[in-house]
Amino acid sequence: MTTLVRNAFGYIGIAISPRTVVNSFSLSRIALGLLFVVCFQRTTPLLYVSIGLCLVAWGTDILDGYLARRLHVDSILGRHWDSLGDKSFYAAIIIAFNAQGFLDPLVTWCLIVRELGLYITRILYAEKLPKIERIRPSTNFHGYFMYLIMLLGLARMYAEIHALSFPISIHISMQVAAYAAVTCGVVSIIHYLKLR
Repeated sequence: MTTLVRNAFGYIGIAISPRTVVNSFSLSRIALGLLFVVCFQRTTPLLYVSIGLCLVAWGTDILDGYLARRLHVDSILGRHWDSLGDKSFYAAIIIAFNAQGFLDPLVTWCLIVRELGLYITRILYAEKLPKIERIRPSTNFHGYFMYLIMLLGLARMYAEIHALSFPISIHISMQVAAYAAVTCGVVSIIHYLKLR
């Protein structure tokens, strides 16, 4: 919520609630994801922009949770906004990597369905969301594998741009990490549904 305020000098400004600031960080990942899809191309400058976008998205992911707890504005709705931001950026990575041939179509579909499933499960069973801390870190593994996919994809693009080769196939490693992310996502949904 925003309100107009007058300070001691008579200037009128806008006061933005802490919850709005926190949710803005969460939702910024939607725009960052769109930019990532556009910028993830086989050129060095755009690769560096893509890396920067990943770092900013990661920073907003850490910052929104930290600020929500620090400013005492954490809420179920805020967790949904955070999850929407995360899922939007993950979907952008999946789409961009598929467009470059880094992820096979089947695993791309599985990852997108996984992201939708995780998000919908959290909305449908929102009353369980405060209890989610009891099943961490098992719920975090799918996110760790997504970060691994992201790092491998960025490394692969860098290697292709600079004609580098690696002793192991990055393509195969990405597919394995992607299927691991899908598996962990399904396990996470099952753990979440079993919470009492």
